[in-house]
Amino acid sequence: MVVTVCHAAEVTVLAGGAVKSALEAAAAPWAAETGDAMKAQYAPAGEMRKRIAAGERPDIVVIPVENLAALEREGAIEAGTRRDLAVVSIGVAVRKGAPVPDVSTPEKLKEALLAAPSITYMDPSRGTSGKHVDEVVLPRLAIRDAVRAKATLGEGGYIAEKVARGEVALVLHSMTEMAPVEGIAIAGPLPPQLQKNTVYAGVVMRGAKHPGAAARLLDALASPRGRDAFSARGYGVP
Repeated sequence: MVVTVCHAAEVTVLAGGAVKSALEAAAAPWAAETGDAMKAQYAPAGEMRKRIAAGERPDIVVIPVENLAALEREGAIEAGTRRDLAVVSIGVAVRKGAPVPDVSTPEKLKEALLAAPSITYMDPSRGTSGKHVDEVVLPRLAIRDAVRAKATLGEGGYIAEKVARGEVALVLHSMTEMAPVEGIAIAGPLPPQLQKNTVYAGVVMRGAKHPGAAARLLDALASPRGRDAFSARGYGVP
């Protein structure tokens, strides 16, 4: 008699840092029910693109939707596996205890950015939020050079921690990457006229080691229960 042993799959995920605070929680019920596991790594979108271009092939990539067309052209993803998971907005924060600026209008945001002695935002070549801040927000406010002169560019992770430690006075970053950081006060989201609401989608990579388990994980993340986990942590619903 032949006995077939079913080994649990370890689904590897490469995801944008903006979804880090909710991804594990959203995947937990799937793991408990299936016995499979998720192993996630996080990186800015620019770094993710470089790693994929260099041949890295996780089972799933969770990335801003504007990157999907290029990945499809490159033959890196499986068609028909896309699941939109969450919406991320950009906001402003200062150190806890410092005066919290009004950033509700473009004019007020401009005043706050000019008044801050130092600022941090993601390196535009590495992160989606930094690219938007550097290429859209600052030019529209006509203060790009003034802000760049006092800015420290973030390389990844929770760059708002620089503000919590007192190294920088103000941060512009994804709201969901600022919310978990203790020691800061969130002033609010960018004004609607300057906001970028980024949809993060998950797709199965071509050459995935566990394509079936990966597809089932994406279905679980995009289910009402999965989206509730994202919503509970401040993410918008696609």
